[in-house]
Amino acid sequence: MNLIPIKTLAEDIKSIKIQWATNIAKTWMDTLGKEIKNQSFKNAKDFDTFLKQAVVLIKTARATEPMLFNGLKACLARYKTLLKEKAELKKIQIELFKTCKKYVQDIETEEALRPLIGAKVIKKWSTIMTHCHSGSVVKLLVTAHKQGKKIQVYNTETRPLYQWRRTSTDLVKAGVPDTMITDDVAPFFVDNMYESDVQVDVVIIGSDAIKLSGDVYNKVWSFAIALAARHSKIPVYVVGSLLKIDADNTVKIEQRPAQELRADAPKGLKIINYAFDRVPAKFITGIITEYGIIKPKDIKKSVKKYYPWMTQ
Repeated sequence: MNLIPIKTLAEDIKSIKIQWATNIAKTWMDTLGKEIKNQSFKNAKDFDTFLKQAVVLIKTARATEPMLFNGLKACLARYKTLLKEKAELKKIQIELFKTCKKYVQDIETEEALRPLIGAKVIKKWSTIMTHCHSGSVVKLLVTAHKQGKKIQVYNTETRPLYQWRRTSTDLVKAGVPDTMITDDVAPFFVDNMYESDVQVDVVIIGSDAIKLSGDVYNKVWSFAIALAARHSKIPVYVVGSLLKIDADNTVKIEQRPAQELRADAPKGLKIINYAFDRVPAKFITGIITEYGIIKPKDIKKSVKKYYPWMTQ
């Protein structure tokens, strides 16, 4: 039994060497599947210990990763079935590897579908505001651009790690007009109620977790941007797979180390560094998923229809 690859990956997740919800889920499930298949175990008990320890390491690496947690749920459900069938260890390893592999394939399938679905919300001439890094949002915007739509994108810095610098680079390379603004000005910038040279038509953000209520967890500042959009009656769309549903209501808002904000903080200074915030369902016009654009109030019904195992 060798947990080193799992431990190494957990540290990379904690230190943000590997980030973004979809990427984390695919990387974790791919690695777990390969370790299950390729490692040699003394017996069934040895394998059971490995799997349980691996799951603990995975779940404690990040608190806001429902897409990953749903993959683990699918894997453990299959494991439970195989144990009931009294399957041999080798078969268990092969079947769980297949389960992990299929989950990664499911993610990749829905990744390909969502940009085409999401591009429908963008009109021929649109000024779009977005926030933080989301590979799914980037693909949607690039798709709309390739369709010939004349779009102008505005995005935030996303302090303190500046994740959106990567996305700005991707957009510019793809020929998508993009302008970056500071996080602090974003809510005021979005709000069309006041004089401005820019009139925002739509807000499109990603998601790290989606609650059954239709509320969404995303990078901190998402709440303020969505609130400003609501104030000016600007539609807000969230790009998020149904595989990101937090059906068990276990996701908590993560707090990052204080050192990210100020490494030389004076002794006695307390620092709160939230990584995410929560956007209420009432702020959201629609959630762009692999099964179409779903209204927040219909999320629970959609999950029961397309992924019934999530709520069992």
